[in-house]
Amino acid sequence: MRIGYGIGNGTFGELVQGVYNKQPFLITMPIPVLTSKAVFIPNETKTIIGHSSYSKAVLACNKLISLFNRNVGGTIYLASNIPRGKGMASSSADLVAAMKAVAEGCFLDVNNEILSTIATEIEPTDGVMYENVVAYNYKNGSLMESFGNLPPFDLIGIDIGGYIDTIQFNQQRKTYTRHDLKAFHHAFHLIKTGIQSQNLSSICQASTISAKINEKILPKKYFNEMEKLAASCQGGVVVAHSGTMIGILLDHDHPNRNDCLLRFKKLVDHTKAVPFYYSHKKLAVRDKNLHFNVR
Repeated sequence: MRIGYGIGNGTFGELVQGVYNKQPFLITMPIPVLTSKAVFIPNETKTIIGHSSYSKAVLACNKLISLFNRNVGGTIYLASNIPRGKGMASSSADLVAAMKAVAEGCFLDVNNEILSTIATEIEPTDGVMYENVVAYNYKNGSLMESFGNLPPFDLIGIDIGGYIDTIQFNQQRKTYTRHDLKAFHHAFHLIKTGIQSQNLSSICQASTISAKINEKILPKKYFNEMEKLAASCQGGVVVAHSGTMIGILLDHDHPNRNDCLLRFKKLVDHTKAVPFYYSHKKLAVRDKNLHFNVR
């Protein structure tokens, strides 16, 4: 054995979440600057241990070595900049990072399917083991479809406050109308074609569809304000469907972008909400008018 390292990324909620072809699903919204990093230090014990705050990640690691019939032990250490209880895949990122660290330290041939299977045995899981945008059954861990990479975009958002227990939330029965199910089907294909053509507009349309349906299940404070702001710059609303984050996807080169950012800043100043800013570009450009931190 050797020291092993692993990393898992967080998300800004989901682009879409609902039901597709009778399966519960989500479409991931990966944010590479949000990460959970794990280190595995092997020792002579016969089990893997770690801090009580990361009991789920430790359990996942022990399931992993049991799957490979390895009689090994060690300690998992985790560090993360992903806020907890906000719907940003903090727990999923921990599980993935920890299992990757153990796999590297114990020379285990682990793939995304194995990581996904173990993770969903513990809790409903975001598809963060996949680097690209994917459609993913968050209850049984099956990959439904891989779409590829998002086109360039800016993301501005806020945390409306509070915390959501994802496990308890996902145990609640969600009632969707026939119209909702058709809308999810439409949103699924908007994401697919939008990524294929690198058309941000289609992706924005899909995320807004899903966010509006989710308002019936987990309403977001300031949703109307954010929806109007998104419409003013032809952007899209994106939410943490089981969390407290609400944001806007927008084109960095849209002519109304600066006005949108100024109006967003006024909203942040008025609400005192914690802001979030991320630019997904080949070459990120710092906006001199904004000083939002990734929180």
